[in-house]
Amino acid sequence: MTLKEIREFLKTKIDCPQWYSGKIDATKEQCIGIYSVQGPAPFIALGGLANTSYSTKAISILVHWTKNYDIAEHKAQEVYNALFGQSATIGGKKVKKFDMRTDEPIGVGTDNNGIFEFVIETVIYFER
Repeated sequence: MTLKEIREFLKTKIDCPQWYSGKIDATKEQCIGIYSVQGPAPFIALGGLANTSYSTKAISILVHWTKNYDIAEHKAQEVYNALFGQSATIGGKKVKKFDMRTDEPIGVGTDNNGIFEFVIETVIYFER
């Protein structure tokens, strides 16, 4: 599963004028970036890789959204809700679980341009 596949999936769920993988353009007032982060150690079943039914992809989503905190917080919650407790197919792989790392989006303040930012981290468990 790639960041591009995750980005394309999220584009079908969330209205956003600019989407990025790996880095955002901070000059845009409304954008969402998706980043790889360290996840759990790889799992291989006792019977070997052929018997391993799932894999994981750990991501961090940066919601970079306006100079208005309330609007930014609502957009971040919309992104969170698009994943929390949901099922999905991403890149042709069935998602078993979005393991959210926090109980809500985490506000990380503003960037140098005064744009509010929120971070959402999850580990995606998907069928191999």
